[in-house]
Amino acid sequence: MSERGNDWQNFSDGVLNHIEEYTVPQYGDKGADQATEYTAADCIKQAQKYLSRFGKNSREGQQQLDFMKVCHYVQMASDKYAEEATNAAG
Repeated sequence: MSERGNDWQNFSDGVLNHIEEYTVPQYGDKGADQATEYTAADCIKQAQKYLSRFGKNSREGQQQLDFMKVCHYVQMASDKYAEEATNAAG
């Protein structure tokens, strides 16, 4: 595996852990959580919220969590966008 691929794999493992250990227990799983009703645009707005906090976090480790949240919201935006495009093509 390339170094870039290895870096991505390690980061994505952290995102998966964050989803399984924090997001799902706190907010529920797909279909039962608030994000289920989000559009792709809503997910992008959420990602932008966490990106805009860059460099402004006062809590230790929060920046790394925000990066994971951004990636999770971008992944959901991608899924929602594909779903919306499929529905529009009808």
